[in-house]
Amino acid sequence: MTARKRNASGKGGARPTKLAGGVGGQIKVLKCSNQYIAKLRREVRRAGLFLRDTTGRSQRETLLGVLQYLGSRGLNTLEGVGLGFYRIATRVQELQEAGFSIDSRPERVEGPDGLVHCRIARYVFCGRLQDAQGKLDLGE
Repeated sequence: MTARKRNASGKGGARPTKLAGGVGGQIKVLKCSNQYIAKLRREVRRAGLFLRDTTGRSQRETLLGVLQYLGSRGLNTLEGVGLGFYRIATRVQELQEAGFSIDSRPERVEGPDGLVHCRIARYVFCGRLQDAQGKLDLGE
């Protein structure tokens, strides 16, 4: 009888160790196939949220609406490109500068090309930031 390999999970790929932050199980990979993106595009269009043109202003306004609509599901870079947003990170930065709180969370995604992309950003709308000046107590 042969010795069992320690690192083989039997399901393709090594399991992350406790030191690497894993508690067991495979690292999750979201499949962003063409069918998945088309379904998301139809859902967003039914909600009345679609790009009317490619100007930065239109992209910011529409992206804000899409992020609010999706809520905690958020939108990753590949999904955003599938919806017509280009330079989504720039648009998110512009929205953050305008006072909106948008969280960025890295994830592993298998794109329509069949390749696994590591650390793709998923953007989640968290709300509008309160004015810091309004909270400041000067003791007058």
